[in-house]
Amino acid sequence: MGYSDITVLNVALWQQTGLVTFNGPALLTDFAEYPDMLSYTEHAFLSAVTQDEPIGALAPAAEWTEELLDWGKKDDLQRGRRLTPSSGWTWLREGYAEGVLVGGCISSLQHLRGTRFWPDLDGAILFLETSEEKPVPATVDGILMDYENMGVFDSLAGLLFGRPMYYTDEEKQLLREVIATRTAAFDFPVVTDMDFGHTAPQLVLPIGCRARIDTRRHLVEVLARKIHEEVSFLN
Repeated sequence: MGYSDITVLNVALWQQTGLVTFNGPALLTDFAEYPDMLSYTEHAFLSAVTQDEPIGALAPAAEWTEELLDWGKKDDLQRGRRLTPSSGWTWLREGYAEGVLVGGCISSLQHLRGTRFWPDLDGAILFLETSEEKPVPATVDGILMDYENMGVFDSLAGLLFGRPMYYTDEEKQLLREVIATRTAAFDFPVVTDMDFGHTAPQLVLPIGCRARIDTRRHLVEVLARKIHEEVSFLN
């Protein structure tokens, strides 16, 4: 379980073995939050790994932060990070979809292209987010254009996008426009500004578990804990 660079391991392990991995909180950034782990993240973690039932419906966080306090200077031990009210998720394109969740940090996924670790995205709900390095919307557009040329969008069931870190409101709107334009030729539902990735708090998204998007009901739901039916290295 983890995010950012851990995307490479999460996706490769699932693709090669069929075992569920988790896009979610990391030790220092989330579990060691001062003075306490953010309750939204803690609840998401416990829901994902401590019960037999599916995670179920996901809900937006009421507050969020992108503030980083310097661990080296121990600034993180002086106060908790400042949270700001959230405007919720953006239901960018309407529709209904069911599929297996796959994804992670869009920059890290680039390392898997052209390798045996690139995930099977046929019928998948792909989730993507940007890193603290803040790739500009034009860079994200270039990667999405690559996906389009690779045929990724031809078989996707749906697309989820995490809240970008360090973007201004204008840049966030431009990113939404980029995503909408780049996927305009396809009819899968798209939800953006979701609570996963480099901002906090964050959801736990199980790679390899089936999920549902229903924009009419403003619903994103993890339906099952069932792992991928086939193990790719046995095929």
